[in-house]
Amino acid sequence: MVFSSQIFIFVFLPFCILGVYLTPRNYRKYFLILASLAFFTWTGKRPLAIFVAYVIINYGFGLLLGKTREANLPGKKIAIWFVILSNVAFLLSFKYLLFIVSSLTDITGLEIQKIDLPVVLGVSFFVFSTISYLYDIYYNKIDPQKNFADFLLYMSFFPKLLQGPITRAGDFTTQLAKNKLDLDNLSEGVYRFTVGLAKKVIIADQLGAMVDQIFGNPANANGVSVAWLGAFGYAMQIFFDFSGYTDMAIGLGKMVGFDLPENFNFPYIALNISDFWRRWHITLSSWFRDYVFYPLEFKRRKKKVFRTESNTLIVFFLTGFWHGAGWQFIAWGLWHGLFSSLEAFLRARKVKAKAPAVVRYLVTMLIILVGWVLFRSPGLPYGLQYLGVMFGLVKPIEPGLMLTWYLNGKTAFILVLAMLACIPWKQLIPKYYQKLSASKLNDPIKVIVFFILLGFSILMVMSSTYNSFIYFKF
Repeated sequence: MVFSSQIFIFVFLPFCILGVYLTPRNYRKYFLILASLAFFTWTGKRPLAIFVAYVIINYGFGLLLGKTREANLPGKKIAIWFVILSNVAFLLSFKYLLFIVSSLTDITGLEIQKIDLPVVLGVSFFVFSTISYLYDIYYNKIDPQKNFADFLLYMSFFPKLLQGPITRAGDFTTQLAKNKLDLDNLSEGVYRFTVGLAKKVIIADQLGAMVDQIFGNPANANGVSVAWLGAFGYAMQIFFDFSGYTDMAIGLGKMVGFDLPENFNFPYIALNISDFWRRWHITLSSWFRDYVFYPLEFKRRKKKVFRTESNTLIVFFLTGFWHGAGWQFIAWGLWHGLFSSLEAFLRARKVKAKAPAVVRYLVTMLIILVGWVLFRSPGLPYGLQYLGVMFGLVKPIEPGLMLTWYLNGKTAFILVLAMLACIPWKQLIPKYYQKLSASKLNDPIKVIVFFILLGFSILMVMSSTYNSFIYFKF
């Protein structure tokens, strides 16, 4: 069940909101647990059983780390390594086993029997939430959660369960302790959810149909212009798909009294790759910074030569691998890691870019666009050949449909709309927004915009057959 589906919008969401507001405060978290587990049940009964078992085991791990920490036992370092590696093993088993087996078969030539494990949606997100919880216990940042219901709600909270944003246990449990429903938050949450739904069904889904057509062709069967259109279209699709989901998740959280962390901050205005990753998938970037990069920096502090650069490369290798079991994702991560490491190298030597901002912007967007081609491709050979067509290094074999077939009036309008929505107008023209916010017209305009977005979005939901979120598979 996805947030933009009819069953969620017209059945699950109204029932959930009504139930939350009618349930007494002391029992509200239990209602949210039941609603969250019901939401997860849509992915299947076997994944639900696995998820519940996983939560119970890690609840025990948290208590174990708390005991070893309090007693300052000599085995506490062994304990943290054991629980972290257990979670990594779980992630590898349910997400990467097929990739690992296939790679070993290709390398060794041996036929290794494949184990058929169920698909557990959102596994990357809830495993990372768990690792941060256990790590923070070990380093005394938080206490282990002794109330199992509170821990189960943190793990299963349906707005962020399958696709994030990655939420820290300390932030969530603090809010849980003082959870209070508020009509202002409810209205703000409904508005935020509607904005996210519009991003998803009006922009991302419409572009997705075109992008799927282009990338569904052989890599060398598109003309140069069509290949560039596919790359640009996907850059817009994935942003509005994922940021739309995040807006909906944050809106849902507000409706039931929780503030989930922001995950995007206009990433397509970045002037370098480091800035892009401060703006794109913020909770993932901060997770890797706090739980991988900083520990690596601390462990390797004596190795001053290229320490930060190599640590950055390691982090981006893991970032790529986290996104998917395929060499194209690893290549995408290393591609970003290469430029992030180069920027770290230049910063350490206090080398400042002298190129005009527009040049730096265009170079950054080109790097991002090349990366998205690798990310979207079904495999690394396909991606490299596709890029070869884009840059004139591979000659297309009898190019298929012309650019005008894909770039019709509707698609062109949506692309222009997407580009305008990527710009932080509030920052560019703050005086206009200040005047508007102080004006009596502010509330009526917000209401009109809300109903326009909601109306168009509902029409799209009712008529569209393209309704999957890109990041569900990660």
